[in-house]
Amino acid sequence: MSSTSAQPLAVALAVTAAGTFAVANVVQQRVAARLRSDAAFDSAVLLRLVRQPLWLAGLVLVAVSLSLQAIALDLGRLVVIEPVLASSLLFALGLAAWADHRRMRPGEWLAALATFAGLVVFLSVARPSGGEATAKPGLLGLAALAAVVAAVIGGLLAVRMSPLRRALTLGVGGGIAAGVTDALTKTVAALVGAHQLGAFADVRPYLLIVIGLLTYTMQQNGYRAAGMAAFLPVFSVLDPAVGSLLGILLYHEHLGGGAGRIAAEVAAVLAATWGISRLAKSTAEAEPVRPVVPPKKIKLATPTVSIGPLKSPLPAAQLVGDALPAGALLAAPVLAPPLLASGDDSSVPR
Repeated sequence: MSSTSAQPLAVALAVTAAGTFAVANVVQQRVAARLRSDAAFDSAVLLRLVRQPLWLAGLVLVAVSLSLQAIALDLGRLVVIEPVLASSLLFALGLAAWADHRRMRPGEWLAALATFAGLVVFLSVARPSGGEATAKPGLLGLAALAAVVAAVIGGLLAVRMSPLRRALTLGVGGGIAAGVTDALTKTVAALVGAHQLGAFADVRPYLLIVIGLLTYTMQQNGYRAAGMAAFLPVFSVLDPAVGSLLGILLYHEHLGGGAGRIAAEVAAVLAATWGISRLAKSTAEAEPVRPVVPPKKIKLATPTVSIGPLKSPLPAAQLVGDALPAGALLAAPVLAPPLLASGDDSSVPR
């Protein structure tokens, strides 16, 4: 099949992959949001979610989507296919609104389109080229360490935040980890292609497994914190941005120059940033955060008696305790009701 005739099929596969990935995100977000946990950040969230059949179905959809993406990228041009894959963000936000039985407002659609457009322009314009097929283990190890540090800081900060800000913070940490995952994937794919199973004698596949699990942990905790519109946009934008930056730093790729390209990149970042902030605000308005009010303590009434002309009541238990030995205080609850019922203060010691 020629490259020209394969383009429509590649686009169709990319659209299918984007839709499948969006369904997987919505399914997993809804399962994660219902997961009961006292912790704001659950480090073992994957172990708990893997027991949920619906979440596992979402994981299968992720695998199907990644397979379709690989075929589409093999058949089509990268500059065409990657922006199509980015449309999963719009699909996911629309599906999430439909699943919640609400309509997205015009402002929300505008914000989603701005985020999507910023992502597409960034992918199309700021595309690194050249460079090496693999990166050195030491450099990838430093990138992995940076991802772990960012995730730990994000998790610690998120514990003290409201659900909305927690989702945004985890989206930042998760997006950074996802970008590092992309950088590791590039090297591991080259190693497997050259050495097959021998690639696992290298440390880099194991770094990919660790950071991949870290990324997924951040993602599912972000889904637990708030609605999809609060987490997914910032995650989706930071993933390719960090991946592109690491392509320049670790793989020695380079960007095309020119004032026009730089202006387009800045405009893309600004548009995506505005869209993310607007979507987060919409999520806050749709799902107001209510503080948890502790249950009120029930105060039991203390029986009292009046002494002669004194108008201020005194607890009966105190009066009995003044006249009886300390051990006899156990009888106060029994003695107090008769004292209160009789209204006769003659039995009260003077």
